[in-house]
Parts: sequence; structure tokens; C-alpha cells
Amino acid sequence: MSQLLGMDPGQVRQLARSLENAAAHFELVGLQVSGKLSVIGWLGGDADYFRADWAGRHRPTLLGIAEQLRQAALEVVGHADAQEGTSATGAVGPPAPSAAQPLASSTREASGDDNGNWITDGLEWVAGGADWVVDTTADGAEWFGNRAELGYGNIAESFRDLVDGGIHAGGLFDEMLAGSPPSIMELSASVALAGSSFVDFTVTAGTFGQWAPLLLDDGTPWAGEPIPVSVSRDGMNRGPSQHLDSVVPTDLAALAFLTAQAYGDASNPSTADGAVRITRVENAEGPAYILSIPGTQSWNPVTSAISADLTGNLVSASGQMSTAAATVALAMEGAGIEPGAPVMLSGHSQGGMIAASLASDPVFLERYNVTNVMTFGSPVDGTAMPSNVDVISFQHQNDVVPRLDLGGTSVNGAVPEQSDEQVTLPDPPGSGWSDVAANHDYNNYAHSISEAEDDPANRASQYAQSPSTQRFLTGDTSAVESFVIPVGRRQQ
Repeated sequence: MSQLLGMDPGQVRQLARSLENAAAHFELVGLQVSGKLSVIGWLGGDADYFRADWAGRHRPTLLGIAEQLRQAALEVVGHADAQEGTSATGAVGPPAPSAAQPLASSTREASGDDNGNWITDGLEWVAGGADWVVDTTADGAEWFGNRAELGYGNIAESFRDLVDGGIHAGGLFDEMLAGSPPSIMELSASVALAGSSFVDFTVTAGTFGQWAPLLLDDGTPWAGEPIPVSVSRDGMNRGPSQHLDSVVPTDLAALAFLTAQAYGDASNPSTADGAVRITRVENAEGPAYILSIPGTQSWNPVTSAISADLTGNLVSASGQMSTAAATVALAMEGAGIEPGAPVMLSGHSQGGMIAASLASDPVFLERYNVTNVMTFGSPVDGTAMPSNVDVISFQHQNDVVPRLDLGGTSVNGAVPEQSDEQVTLPDPPGSGWSDVAANHDYNNYAHSISEAEDDPANRASQYAQSPSTQRFLTGDTSAVESFVIPVGRRQQ
């Protein structure tokens, strides 16, 4: 029995796409598990062993499989390219009539060949039409199959979000009934998230999953490899990576300016979805690390690759660990921060909420030695951080953003006692009470903090001079290393 040899390049290329999708799935699983391990409540020797085993053995195995799948995809595409090249150049015409044949004979044969070619061409046209019908039918069946699979996946994901939002909001009501009421901001954000999940599920299910709005869907975190950046006094130069130099952390104003620089990283193609900066300061006691966390960079309620968005704001405000916060944990893991090394979390606006959320999370504190938190323009009055963490929170006199939490007021009207952690700064020169943008601007905060530090009686100056803060400050450029780490969100 004869056997036809060769290939269908289209089907082979489809195989390559399947291999590439499988590779991406393995990578995504690795990122999802790493993100969850950074924030889940699991302490003790078993947890430490599993995290080390995951980072040292399981995740590299997944990444290795992904790389092998990608190599296989490239090889398959190469075979398809070769087959198409052969098909394009392999056809040859019929041999010319022999010169020894009589002219009349040649004429008759030519006439016969024309008739034969006409019949052959007709049969080939019919066969080609049949192939087109078969291929189109197969493609159509595959398209409907893919749409059905996509629809089921969208509905299932939307339903999970609805259940999770309902469980969290319900838990807050249970706490309220048990005599431990949440803050007004926490309850309001939780209700908003639960309501958006209901709308999202209604639309997704109503369209059989063919349209998923993904309203306020926080997705899963990812963080890229650290990108080294230079360090300078003014932080105004760009190195080979095209990122601005990190400013030397000489004082609190410089720390605020480092956070402002992290906002600018989003304009670089390598960190278009967002970034955090990690600055390593070498001192007599060993290395200390500064995490510079920018705030909101998108107000779109539909989920996107930018994790520091409206969704991240609401998730943080609801008292949950946001994807944006998980990206910071992943960035710290990627930077290789040593166990026990002092860590300062510095954030503006949503970045300050992330800093406070991480500094109050027992699992995160089990892994990292957070000694200091500095926020500016952030509504963090209702976040209870451990007493051994040295905290300072700046707010301009008429900046409305840090007051969105109503001072941490709970739903029963109770207001937490204010401590010296909160420092109110005069509004920027030339701005009034209604100048919302200027009063919240991160560069204006850096200038206001600098002026506050000049007053020895100001809490800012005292905080800067405290031993816990001094380990992060230096005037020696050679003692400082800095990295930009791309972060973002992936859809589940």
C-alpha cells in the first residue's frame, strides 16, 4: 500500500502555536504560585522548606519545560517554512516535443495535450474546491470550539471573582456583628468590589462568556528581572538602560524623590506596565534596602497589565492584599534581598497603601525585616502596623487623598487615636485648598519634606535622625546600588 509523504504547513503552524501557548501557561503557573507563596498565611519550618524547594527546584523545572516547548515550536515552524519553500519551487513543466517527431504528429499530440490539460485542470479545480470546503468547515468547527472553551473559562473566572468578593464583604459584616467593625473605607471598597463582580458576572454569563468586561479584576502578579541603573547626586541623567539615575538617599526628601523616579519608569518601554525601584545601601552593619513604590498609574476600571490602577486602589482600600502589593514581594524576591537585612518601604498615594499593607502582613514580615515605612499622600490612618516598625506618614494640609479613609473611622463612628506618625505639611507654595493635583503631586511632596527636615523641631527631622532611619541614608555614592524592576498584572 502506497503512503503519501509531506505535510500540511497550516496545521503544522497551528501545532507551533499550541506549543507556544503551552510554554506561556507553564510560565504563568510559575508566576502565580510564586505570587501566592509571597502573601499566603503559612509560617513555620514546613513553609520555609516548601518555599525554598519551590524556588530552587519546582519553578526552574517549569521554566525549563517552557523553554523546551518554545524550542520545539521554533523547530516545527522551521519545518513548515522549508515545506512551503519546496512547494513553491518544486513544480516543473512537461518536456519539449522531440525534434525527431513529424510536425503533424507533434500537432496532434499537442492538441491532445491541450484537451488532457483542460480535463486535468478541471479536476484539480474541483479537488481544490473540495479541499477549501473541508478546510473551511474544519476551521469553523475549531473556531466555534475555541469560542465555547473561551466562554466557559470567562464565566468560570467571573463566577470565582463574584464568590471571592461576596465572601470578603460577608466576612466584614460578620466582624461588625462580632464587635470588631471595619473602617468606613474598608467596607465601602469591599461593597464596590462585590458590586462590580456581580455586574461582571451578569454580563459575562448573559453573553455566554463571549464578552467578559473584566471590571475591577485584579488578575495575577508578575515581576521581571532587575535592571541595574546608575546612581548620582541629582538623579537627572540616563544610563544605558534609558532609566533615570537613582538619586543618592541622603535624606527623607531624597527618599521621596526616589519614589517619584519610579513613576517615571513607566515611560520606558522595558517597564511600560510599571516598576518599583530597589536601592541597596552598604553601611557598617551590612546592606539595607529601600523599596520605592509609586502610586496609581491608571484609572481605567477594566483590568489591564498595569497593576497600580483603580482596581489596585480598591483592593488595598478593602483590606485585601492586592496584585500590586504582590508584585512588590516578587520584585524583592527577584532582587535577592538577604534574610534579616533591614528594609524600608517608601510609597506615595497607592504606593503608601501597598507599603502599609505589606508592613502589617505577618507572612511578609516573617520573610523580610521591615524596620521603616514612609508614606506621603496615602490614606493609611486605619492600617495598624507593628510597633517595632518605625513609621512616618506625610500629608499636605489640603490634600484630600490621604483623608479618604476619614482618619480610619470605623462604621460605628469610632476614630483611632492619632499618633506622631502623621505629619501635616503646609500646602505647596501658590496652591489653594481646591488645587487637588498640586496638593497631591509627588514632586511637591519631596520639596515639602525637604523643608520640614530643615526644622530640628519637626517630626520629619527627628525621624531622619533616628538610628533605624540612618542606616538607609548615606552621602557616599560608591556605597549605593540601585535597580529598576518591571512589574505588572496578568489576566487569570
